[in-house]
Amino acid sequence: MHRRTAWGYLRATAGFMALIGSLSAQSIGKMGNARGDAAPLYDPLRPVMEIGRTYVVLQYFTATPCETRVQIRASNLPAPAWRPPDRKQNLWQGQGVRIVQGEPGKHTYHRLRIDQLKPGTRYYYRIYDPGATPTREERRWGAEPPWRREYAFATLAPRGYKTIIHLPVKVLIMPNVVNVASAYADPNNPAPPPPAMTKEQIERIKQEYATAARYFWVNSGMRLWVDFHLFVDERWQRWGEEPPNAQGFYKGLPPCRSYAGVDFAPPGGGAFTILDTRHPLQVNHQPVYEELPYAGQIEQAYPRRWDAQRREWVFYNSGGGTFGVDGFPDGIPARSQFLGGGDTAWLATHEFHHQLESYSAFSLSHREDERIVFNHPEPRYRRVNPDGSVSMNPWNTAGRHGEHWNVMAYWDRTLSDAQWLRFYFGEVLTVRDVDEDGFPDDDPRLPLDEKRFGTDPRRPMSDGQLNDLRKAMLSTWAPAPLQFTFNKPPSQAYTPDPRHPDSDRDGLPDGIDPYPLYPWQPFVWFMRATIDGVDEEWTTVPPTGERAFSHSPRGGEEQGVKVLFKHAHDDDAYYGYFRIRGDWSRLYVVLDGEGKGVFSGEGVVGFEIINGAQVELRPTGWGAPGIQWKATRQRDRSTIIEFSIPNGGESKWYWWRGGREIGVAVDVWDGQHRGYSIYEPYNLFYCRMLEPVGLLPPPSNAPAELATEQATRVFTPANPNGLKVGDGWRVEGGAWVYEGHSESMLLIDGLTARAFDLWMAFEAQQDGVLAAFLPTTTEMNAGRDYVVFVGGYGNTITRFRLFGREEGDSTVMMTPGRHRLQLSRRDGQVWALFDGKPILWARDPNPNQPVGKLAVIGGYNGKQRVYEVRYRVEP
Repeated sequence: MHRRTAWGYLRATAGFMALIGSLSAQSIGKMGNARGDAAPLYDPLRPVMEIGRTYVVLQYFTATPCETRVQIRASNLPAPAWRPPDRKQNLWQGQGVRIVQGEPGKHTYHRLRIDQLKPGTRYYYRIYDPGATPTREERRWGAEPPWRREYAFATLAPRGYKTIIHLPVKVLIMPNVVNVASAYADPNNPAPPPPAMTKEQIERIKQEYATAARYFWVNSGMRLWVDFHLFVDERWQRWGEEPPNAQGFYKGLPPCRSYAGVDFAPPGGGAFTILDTRHPLQVNHQPVYEELPYAGQIEQAYPRRWDAQRREWVFYNSGGGTFGVDGFPDGIPARSQFLGGGDTAWLATHEFHHQLESYSAFSLSHREDERIVFNHPEPRYRRVNPDGSVSMNPWNTAGRHGEHWNVMAYWDRTLSDAQWLRFYFGEVLTVRDVDEDGFPDDDPRLPLDEKRFGTDPRRPMSDGQLNDLRKAMLSTWAPAPLQFTFNKPPSQAYTPDPRHPDSDRDGLPDGIDPYPLYPWQPFVWFMRATIDGVDEEWTTVPPTGERAFSHSPRGGEEQGVKVLFKHAHDDDAYYGYFRIRGDWSRLYVVLDGEGKGVFSGEGVVGFEIINGAQVELRPTGWGAPGIQWKATRQRDRSTIIEFSIPNGGESKWYWWRGGREIGVAVDVWDGQHRGYSIYEPYNLFYCRMLEPVGLLPPPSNAPAELATEQATRVFTPANPNGLKVGDGWRVEGGAWVYEGHSESMLLIDGLTARAFDLWMAFEAQQDGVLAAFLPTTTEMNAGRDYVVFVGGYGNTITRFRLFGREEGDSTVMMTPGRHRLQLSRRDGQVWALFDGKPILWARDPNPNQPVGKLAVIGGYNGKQRVYEVRYRVEP
């Protein structure tokens, strides 16, 4: 539902199109590069390349050589801001406008240091470029030849303070909206009026917006304060038309301003207006004069309809719609609109982030490394369509992150402090920061400060090791998986211990711990599991995630869910194990097998497990090809779930030995449809596969040795018909004998087999070799397709060589006398038997490809003597 939250209203203009792009993202770490104002900010590859307290350094290019010259003025009011005719003025012709000259001469590359600036102050500037002809859009945003359009920056604060961007947003909440027509679905028995939203519920809505503000605040490195100003219209309002037979409570209700003329206008459900904060109850569509204009607004109605089957009033759900800030010069703010039946904190964050994307298009250079990234992730691509047209996404928006909350936290942290201070909208403030650690001290206006977090405002490192701002940014402060606001459990955000150097107490200080909020080790254990719903083999494997969630309904006993997760791997598969106790309804799992994030389009597996009359596993949109699973209910009322994802074959995943990272995100939902996350919501916990150590016991499904009566054909030197004997073999003493160094084969061809067994009775000094080849393989040798060799490399190694890669390891070597060697392939596995016992096994890398040829390979001076060859094939 929310993943499809549309921003279809965002208009494709030069000023702001749907920004389908991203930085060619360099990993900057979970804490970004946020900091305080103690030292200058450097950003050498962008237009504002250095910011200090009393100076700034700009760089820019002009198409034709000209003098280096910049106009500058101190203000919080953009020149294009809408004003009624009697208040219009050209801010670039008033007092306080300063022209700064650079080095003499004409240039195309310009660098200019501007001094004598005030600390903690916003400055608007325009670049002198007489050779440029402004576009219509650039003129709307302040361009007047010979000056380019207007941009802004803010200087660093005085000592003991921090410069921030304060962005007020007007929010209209309409909590009491009713679909009157639904109440009269049965004209003779109208539904009872719904109860008005309670003060507690309205306070919960306010807390949802506070959660969104804190999320933006922390993930911007405490540079951007999104200040939601809530205006609540508690009147009863009507959604839809009033039926002719409406009476009593339902009669004469005013229409809700968000109603768009249809019951649901996707994606946000309703229409847009412009809120006049001086008269919030009046419906308005015209520009509103504001001394410091709001750049954005949100409109959220909570319409309810009568559900005749359930006999209760239910809230409408919706995605959201957003217009960008293109209309700001016309007095039209950026606007978001959505309904109240979903996750308000998420919708407010996600939809307002679209407004931020729009603001960045006008604040920054609007290029791939100069933007707030569009929060509908998609990899960069260029495709030629069947009709010859080309589709492309030139700016990547998919990074190493999970879904929803994790998308914006990841990308917003890629912005530098200097970029945040170039914000064009809102106002610049300075807030107290005595120790200059970047974390404001004690300011109740702000979404978070040191006093509430628990750090010491007089010490930049309250835990003795890590900067306090970076400490707070160890968490994304995402509250919970997406769910209905009024059913949501309390915030589950993992937050660090403000005064302890090791928040998760795992022995690694937070500053070096790759996951300082989780006590679990980020590794995938080397082990083989049997997918049987029994946890015996898992007892010694450390947890990869474990959380207990409880909820106490008013007047009821405490209820809860406890989830334990472990995982392991071998060369055949990745294995997962859950044990869940309590009243749970659904488990949601996303696994990233390529380490590139869940929107990369590569190696992502997703599934959910439903706890109904029977436990059921369902692949989600990412799919789970090749997955095997088993669930069992235990006497203690817990449920054990085991699953495996194969290495290769029909799976999306492939690896060899260890080192591959697997990202894990797990959510669980209780019986009351409340959602919880084992980790930070939607944040992937990347765990690295450990290297193999020692021999694992073989699986229990090894094939039996091929008996004569089960064979499709049996060949001996006395009965060789159908066997192709290669050069250099001779018959001696009832055996085929080969003593050369170059390879030569006893070959069986003309097959089409999905499963096979190839067996020989032989003796050799070294290098007993059996092989199988695909029908398309023309150059057959011991380095191609399916090969097992016993006593290779001078009778020192026994392994498979599967499509060029050596796998497995056995201690069995060639000894004098006769032996029996068998190569088998079936059920997605490859096996080798020696003298009737399994010695090697591996996951079949190509289980769906038929085999066309089987061979005994002689050579390597192994002095092979082959007495009998058998094979069995299955189509």
